[in-house]
Amino acid sequence: MMDISQPAYLLHSRPYRETSILATLLTPEYGKVNAVIRGVRSASRKGKTQKGAILQPFQKVLFEWREKPNRASDLISIRAFEAMHLRFPLEGESSFCGLYLNELLYRLLYGGVSVDALFSDYEQALFALLKTQTRNEQAWVLRQFEFQLLESLGLNLNCEMDAHNQTIIAERDYHFYPEIGAVPAEQESAGGSGVLISGACLQRLVNKEYCEPCLAVWKRLLRQVLSLYLGNKPILARQLFK
Repeated sequence: MMDISQPAYLLHSRPYRETSILATLLTPEYGKVNAVIRGVRSASRKGKTQKGAILQPFQKVLFEWREKPNRASDLISIRAFEAMHLRFPLEGESSFCGLYLNELLYRLLYGGVSVDALFSDYEQALFALLKTQTRNEQAWVLRQFEFQLLESLGLNLNCEMDAHNQTIIAERDYHFYPEIGAVPAEQESAGGSGVLISGACLQRLVNKEYCEPCLAVWKRLLRQVLSLYLGNKPILARQLFK
């Protein structure tokens, strides 16, 4: 058996038995981890204990558990945890954005797969959300993270070459299809389901260049791609904005 210590963020939790919770954590070396954390809820009041109050979204926590070989379940048992000195006190719509990121990670990540770079991207996104003041700024943070998440999953969007392996031209319009990429608009028949987007917006997305006029079409494009992997179940965090 091996003792493991990992910094992590809470993505999702639900009550378990009298005083415990079942939690899904984001860790850098082990990716998404499902864990039982005991003794963090009050048996009498069904509320959080003092230590359970640490287990909040956007709070970095150091968790310890013991790796057991040949374990039948992917559920680990947390032995100890303590708050680290990094917390992102998101408020209002910025907190909704953070919960949206958590839901994407909870639903799309594979368990037990290292996500060092994505873990850092997630922290940078939370830090950026902390500084945002407008919805456009929030939207830009979300679009960048969605793009990075897809890259981490090996689902790279080809925003530099079109479906015919020709260089994307900024002045040209395209219909973008998740399965095949960008098709020049003049070659597309009416009624196609691809997202109509300019070459300039595709180039700015891959180059991480902020462009306010591109925000709406980036949202449609990335939502279409993500929907292929999220299935029909809606993203609950989106309802918070309504």
